Parts: sequence; structure tokens; C-alpha cells
Amino acid sequence: SLPPPPPLSCPNSPGGSSAPASPTAHYALTLTPTHIHVQRLSSRPGKESRLLLPLAELLGCSCPRAPAPPLLVLYWYPPGRRRKGVSRRRQVRAYLAESRAEAEKWCAGIQCLLREQFFFLIGPEFCKSMMPRPRRLLLLVNPFSGRGQAMQWCQTHILPMIREASISYNLIQTERQNHARELIREISLPEWDGIIIISGDGLLHEVINGLMERPDWEQAIKTPVGILPCGSGNALAGSINHYAG
Repeated sequence: SLPPPPPLSCPNSPGGSSAPASPTAHYALTLTPTHIHVQRLSSRPGKESRLLLPLAELLGCSCPRAPAPPLLVLYWYPPGRRRKGVSRRRQVRAYLAESRAEAEKWCAGIQCLLREQFFFLIGPEFCKSMMPRPRRLLLLVNPFSGRGQAMQWCQTHILPMIREASISYNLIQTERQNHARELIREISLPEWDGIIIISGDGLLHEVINGLMERPDWEQAIKTPVGILPCGSGNALAGSINHYAG
């Protein structure tokens, strides 16, 4: 196994949306293979506050380009409770690094760990060749699903999360019945890490049929397929979610 990244610090943090902090507050961050440890530093004894961010709850991170300050921005979705099941509420935490190079190094390290890869530090720099390529997803949207609201839900809820996760994607709106079936039957599947269906149950049937009608169907059917239910009933998506635990 490869060694975990060494601890770094990001002082002068402006805090996050869930717990705003003073602009003069200082934080020390430590990155481990499973968590980000956030320690608030205080001049008064006993005033330190700690936060533990599990990487399993972290969707992604970013480092805004210049002329923006050298920030490490974390997109965190901790679980909450509702009347039925568990919900997740978006929180954004931003920490100001000492330099842009340090912020980029933190961002690279977190992205590697989110992809279950470790990165090495060589002197003051990290090895960029160790960085995993962004995942590529094919998004299929039926704009008529959900009483015509599927595209709006996609733009307001789904695409922002995909961008926060640093995922590359191509979005296609289906135009007619069996459009997705014909598309999946002909496309080059190795270009994509997965197919995401943003619709009701009907589009999922089209995609599965398209995969099974390919000459390379035995390999094609192994392509990861996900569904984000945006239909009226979503019975099939509900059943899949139920039996998946």
C-alpha cells in the first residue's frame, strides 16, 4: 500500500457555510486516507474547535483560478434526517491557503483520495502524472419526463453536483421514442465511464435494450448505468434503490 499524504495547513480560513468564522481565524488541516481533520487554532487555551470531514461525505473540491485568492473549496454533503429515510444537505467550506501551489496540492491530493488513489510529493511539488483523469459520463435526459420538468431539475440540482465532483459529461436530450435506444446501440462505449439516465422508467428500458442489441453486448452490458428518477411514478427506480439497500 502507498503512504498517505503528509499533513498540510491552510491558515486564515474564511470558514464555511455551515459554521461561518471570523476572517482572522486560523485553521490547521490534516488529510488522511479517510478524513479531513480541521482544527481551529486559538490564542486562548481551551478555545480550539475540531471538525472531522469524512471523505465518504465529500463530493469534490476546487481551487479557483487567479486572480481569485488561493482557496481550497470543499463541497460537503453530510447526511441529515427527515421523516422518511436520510437526506443530504449541501455545505461549502472554503479555506485560504498560504499560496496557490499549496491550495492546488491539497485539491490534487483530495481528488486522488476520492478516486481511491494516493499521490506522491516530490520535494515541494506533487507528481501530476499520478493524477487520475476526470470521469466521463453520458447524460441522457427526457425533457418530457416529470410533466416537462426533468431538464429544469437536471440544470438546478444534478449538473451543479456533477461539476463539483469534477466530472466531465456530455448531455443529450432525447427527441423521440427509441432515440436513446438507437444512440446507445451505435456510440463508442469506451469513451464513457458510465451512462446516467435522467428520466422516468421508460428511458432506462431503452438504454438496456440498446446495450443488448450491440454486437459487443456481452461487454457492453457491463457498462455502469445509473438512473436519477425524474418521472411521474419512478416505480422501477424505486425498486432498484430499495433492493440495493
